[in-house]
Amino acid sequence: MTTGLEQASALCDALGEIFCLTFVRGVDAREALLRFGAYPDTFAELDLEAMEERQESYAEGYPAMAGAITHGEWAVVLEPSGFEGTGSLLEAVSAGTEAVAALRHDYASPRFAYAVDGTEIAGFDPEWPERTWGADPDRLLDRRRAAGLEPAGPDDPSPDEAVARALLLAAGIAGGLPAEQRLTAPMLAAQIEPWFTTACPSGGTIRADHTDREPHRAALVAAVDAATPAAKRAVAVAEARRIAALLGVADTPGLADVLTAAESGHSPGVPLDSPLGRAVRGWLRLATTASNSLNDHAGRRRMTDAERRRGYRFGWFTNVLRAALYPDPDTAVRTALYALGSGPAPLNDPTAVAEVLTRLRA
Repeated sequence: MTTGLEQASALCDALGEIFCLTFVRGVDAREALLRFGAYPDTFAELDLEAMEERQESYAEGYPAMAGAITHGEWAVVLEPSGFEGTGSLLEAVSAGTEAVAALRHDYASPRFAYAVDGTEIAGFDPEWPERTWGADPDRLLDRRRAAGLEPAGPDDPSPDEAVARALLLAAGIAGGLPAEQRLTAPMLAAQIEPWFTTACPSGGTIRADHTDREPHRAALVAAVDAATPAAKRAVAVAEARRIAALLGVADTPGLADVLTAAESGHSPGVPLDSPLGRAVRGWLRLATTASNSLNDHAGRRRMTDAERRRGYRFGWFTNVLRAALYPDPDTAVRTALYALGSGPAPLNDPTAVAEVLTRLRA
């Protein structure tokens, strides 16, 4: 398999220091992007440079962009400076089929992930291949060995050109690596937003290993551990209502209905073109702009401190709302309570902690 290593290395050089390539079987480019949560009204033919420029634009709201091509029986999704394909989104993308992704991230850790019909089967860190996860982490062991990614011992050096080898491994599963020109030339592209997919919420969660920092977290974790599914569901929804009221958006059309449905055990989605969907898009954009403008010298000066704080709060809120609508009550409540346990005031409120504990223990 290493016969294509030179091509994979050249592609890594062309795509830059941070990128993710995801291969999805049996779908075309448009369907693959929709599985990533693409906004249909943002579809356009863009090349790699144009996608990067849009992602760095204050006027555009620093959108996460992805482009896709059809490659034989597979679609290939490129996220410039992105990483969603190797996270929880991969399971949603693989529903009814299979998907495999490789991430290069020179400022964090590279990743490889393979999922089938909604379950991540095998994942690992290409630089430290002994670090594995998934339902069957050894499923691809022979292929990994062929790609030069055989698990190393704790004292052995990392594989050379680890990311290129992981990319070669992914392409081997998907029938071959696309030519560099196809991934740098204009392709079907769109803004993507995993919030609108069925992926597991990506916000932080309250966990036992965080309880040593804040005493009230220990009480929250213990109460969640002992709570019934119905109580967990009710608390997750109540947190979304509480923060919506704090931010003055509780009367957003459709919000009350979708939370009522979630509280009763249904898992309603939020259509992109619904009034609530359009509101969520605005909240997500505000949060992204507040965060990303700090890395943009010109953009930093275009928001006041008050506007940026409000944007941050909407970032917390959209995570809580996404959690409240998630089908699994345990994941829902642990994610929804993260703002209460770790967020800024007024989201982190001692009075609200006491009320949550009462609800969980009831």
